[in-house]
Amino acid sequence: MPLWSWLFRRKQEERDLEDELRFHLESETQLRLDRGETPESARQKARQEFGNLTFVQEEARSMWGWGFVERIGQDLRFAARTLRKNPGFAAVAVLVLALGIGATTAIFSVVDSVLLKPLRFAQPDKLVMVWERRFDSNHNNVVQTQNYLDWRARNRSFEAIAAMIGMPANLAGSGDPIQVPGLRVSARFFQILGVSPILGRGFRPDEDRLDAPCVAVMSHGLWQRRFGGHEDVIGQRIDLSGGPKPSPCELVGVMPAGFSFPGLPADLYLALRIDPGTAPGDGRNYRTVARLRPGVSLAQAQQEMSAIAIGTAQERPRMNSGWSAQVVPLLEQTVGDTRTILLVLLGAVAFVLLIACANVANLMLMRASSRRREMTLRVALGAGRRRLLQQMIVESLLVSIAGGLLGFLMALWGVPAILRFLPSGFPLPRMQEIAVDRSVLGFTLLISIGCGLVFGIFPALQVNRVRMTGDLSQGGRGGSAANRGLRNLLVIAEVAVAVLLVVGAGLMLRSFLLLNQVSTGISPERIITFRMMLATPLDDHFRENRAARISQMLDRIRALPQVANAAATQFLPFSGSQAGSDYNRTDRPAPAPGSGTGGDVSVVSDDYFRTMGIPVLAGREFESRDRRGAPPVAVINQAAARMLYPTENPIGHRLKVFWDGDPAVEIVGVVADTHHDGLEYPAQPCLFLAQAQSPTSFVSLVVRTRDDAASAVAAVRQQMQQVAPNQGIEKVESMESVIASSVARPRLEVTLMAIFGALALTLACVGIYAVISYSVQQRTRELGIRLALGAAPASILRMILREGMLLAVSGIAAGLLASLALTRYLATLLYTVKPSDPAVYVTVTLILAMAAIAGCCAPAFRATRVDPAITLREE
Repeated sequence: MPLWSWLFRRKQEERDLEDELRFHLESETQLRLDRGETPESARQKARQEFGNLTFVQEEARSMWGWGFVERIGQDLRFAARTLRKNPGFAAVAVLVLALGIGATTAIFSVVDSVLLKPLRFAQPDKLVMVWERRFDSNHNNVVQTQNYLDWRARNRSFEAIAAMIGMPANLAGSGDPIQVPGLRVSARFFQILGVSPILGRGFRPDEDRLDAPCVAVMSHGLWQRRFGGHEDVIGQRIDLSGGPKPSPCELVGVMPAGFSFPGLPADLYLALRIDPGTAPGDGRNYRTVARLRPGVSLAQAQQEMSAIAIGTAQERPRMNSGWSAQVVPLLEQTVGDTRTILLVLLGAVAFVLLIACANVANLMLMRASSRRREMTLRVALGAGRRRLLQQMIVESLLVSIAGGLLGFLMALWGVPAILRFLPSGFPLPRMQEIAVDRSVLGFTLLISIGCGLVFGIFPALQVNRVRMTGDLSQGGRGGSAANRGLRNLLVIAEVAVAVLLVVGAGLMLRSFLLLNQVSTGISPERIITFRMMLATPLDDHFRENRAARISQMLDRIRALPQVANAAATQFLPFSGSQAGSDYNRTDRPAPAPGSGTGGDVSVVSDDYFRTMGIPVLAGREFESRDRRGAPPVAVINQAAARMLYPTENPIGHRLKVFWDGDPAVEIVGVVADTHHDGLEYPAQPCLFLAQAQSPTSFVSLVVRTRDDAASAVAAVRQQMQQVAPNQGIEKVESMESVIASSVARPRLEVTLMAIFGALALTLACVGIYAVISYSVQQRTRELGIRLALGAAPASILRMILREGMLLAVSGIAAGLLASLALTRYLATLLYTVKPSDPAVYVTVTLILAMAAIAGCCAPAFRATRVDPAITLREE
């Protein structure tokens, strides 16, 4: 019978059962009356012969089915009444669980969105990225142009392979000129990902040709912001040149909302047009994405690409000797090193949840001890132990589900709030996909039920140890040794887990503090940066045009009264982007292919080092005389000087640089080291070339102001527009913000670990306080007798403190041992700090010891104020 039908018919069946039982009793009574018995005797003997009426009713109901559901309903109503009579206990238990489950739900929602959910592409498990990698390195590198063409022509493992390069797009025309994130992609890029435009079309194969007309596909966001979401945008032409002569580009498609390639967000997609004639001499610039053919495994693809790389190295040893190919699943590439910290945070929050469960289990045990007389009376009156177990577990499940729902609401509000406060461009993959959805709700319900069973089973099992006679005679006072032992074990476990989390937080905090003590190598105060890609026509004079535009902008900006100095660079320090190439000494034999020296290459203008506050250690920096047509010059940093000239003065020496025509440059200066990838990475050898001699399209202007930096932004923009009216700016940001963004992720990691550690420490102290406080309450009679017999209050204080500290010391010792075993998994997240750092362990031990003493003090002092007279009179 369906449940809903049974519910509607239940009352009628109850009435029918009562009528039937009444009929049997009345029939039996009437038979006895007919035999001559008195009415009172007939009714009494009829009831005796029929038996226990309630038992018969229960037996009849059990034959109807749904008896278990009915008993659960009774237990739920009883549990709700019981908790309503104990609001303090219910509030504390629900709040503790809500904190643990809420934090766990929040972190799981991030882990689920970033690590577990498939990428939003067709058959995402078939998508891979193919990189180049040096034999002597573990880092993947972008792909050389000709190598990409060879891979595309020779491989048999992929349905297709596409190249891409991030490049801002200068959008002029209607409205103010802007620069939006752009991505130049091969024609089959969208086909490989399995995503089609919602409006218009993607790229055609013939649009990859060098002489093909310019076509573009835009993101859904740009379509809404710039074009108002009008469908007639398809076929419109936009100006991407930024020059005096517009270069129209036709809009052919609009992508779905939320579409983005992992790690390369873009508003405008342009067809990538490669010149096969210049491809062999190009540098390494492209990322590549491919889709595996059906039946081809990752290992098979890797084996084939390694073989192709061997062939290209033999064909072009100067470019490819020492290089191989690496195939990486797209999801693995997207997640990167974020997997480690997310799993560490998930483990940390799971430990916090375990502490919360242990706390609630202790509260349940204490409450069960105070209800032992009630349970004994129920057993004496006929309640089965199985029935009592069920009732207590239902009560614990009610508490856990209430805590879980409150925790889910906390996560539902907290996760979006945290994401809103994260800085733009925060290095967390798939951040836009993070949400507290139905799968997270299911996880919360499962974990709530699991928590209820975990902390509910301990007090429920105590029912099996009820000694009816003893409990009835004691009047409910005291508690079993086994019960006290279990509570103590739970507290020790809480403290041990708290030590583990606080040690982990301490290690990461110490690492972060040491990281912030690393010299940046620059003086970022009052520096505003303007990032852009120069929108100049690619004609025979594009180098001269780039150099002239940068020079004119800098001359105008330097003339502003609020500007102290200004310069230009290709990529900003701490931006995570940097160019590189091979360079070697001209006074020594050229190294064998693939074994040459080299490193980073940065193209900067004159006055760059003075503007950035980078000390010039020897020689000079670039000057206005270092122009195109003048002898090419270079500046190197200390790391490059140590690599190239370990025992010589590099000033005046010449280097062969494989860059922009492979010039031989004269070293005119040595400057201090700076960081481009981040403070956690050592400064790499870097060669600086003069912007006026080797101008680049990627440019960042750095402007040091005299006073308030923000007030100069509008004036600088105005001067830039005077030089290039259609030039857009990609991003305006202070140099201090750039540096802060480079350490944003470790800052968030250490903040979360510190929060979890502090929460664990607080819950552990609450656990110690609760156990000691309950122990004092249960031993009031004993303490009163001790005081009545002459025991000094100080001895009582020492006894209670000793009891609490014994639990704390046991937990601290266990936690330190666990920390030594588990914190090694944090090694990749730490900067110059060992997982066994003694300073952290000693500090954490002292903090935990003081916190434990604080948790014991209140109940210990309360024990010394027990009045012996009142205690004995109550007996």
